[in-house]
Amino acid sequence: MSQQLTVIAHLVARENKIDATKEFLLGLIGPTQAEPGCVDYLLHQDDDNPTEFTFYENRTERGEWDKHMDLPHLAEFAARADELFAVEPQIRLMTMIGGRG
Repeated sequence: MSQQLTVIAHLVARENKIDATKEFLLGLIGPTQAEPGCVDYLLHQDDDNPTEFTFYENRTERGEWDKHMDLPHLAEFAARADELFAVEPQIRLMTMIGGRG
C-alpha cells in the first residue's frame, strides 16, 4: 500500500509582482485539482506579508506528484519563476504517517 504524500510549497513574490503572482498561482488550482491522485491543492496568502504564498497539497502517492511536476502548467511555473519570485521556492515533501483514516 502506498503512503499519502503531503507537499508544502512556500513562495515569496517579488514586491512589484504580488498581484501577477497571485493570479498565476490561482490559475494552477483547477488543472492541478483535476489530476489523478490529487487529494487537496490549497493556496494560502500570508495575512501579514502579502508577498508570501503557501501551497498545501496532498497526493495519494509520490508517483502522482512526480507526474504532476512534468505537466505543462508546472513547466510554465518553472519558466516564470525568475519573473515572479524573489527567492527560490521552498518545497517540502512529507509522508503522512497519521491523522487520517
